[in-house]
Amino acid sequence: MEKKMTSEQDIKKIRELLEFLVKQKVFEKLNKLSSDEKKVYNLTGNEKRDLIQEKTRFAAGKISKIWQKLEAEGLLIKDGKRYKKVI
Repeated sequence: MEKKMTSEQDIKKIRELLEFLVKQKVFEKLNKLSSDEKKVYNLTGNEKRDLIQEKTRFAAGKISKIWQKLEAEGLLIKDGKRYKKVI
């Protein structure tokens, strides 16, 4: 019983440290994005592409290219036909 508690505590600590490191890396990458890329990133996950097009006035192709770049940078994950933020 004692060993299991320690193991669960260790896993929790590892998870917290990993989350901290990932957030730090994401923040660094976000600071390097262009303003257009930041607009799309900020709306991703909250809005559908049609609404992102309307809010940004970007063409669908431009949004798709930005999503692909953000996925390659490790900032987005493709989930079926949609993209979601890693954090």
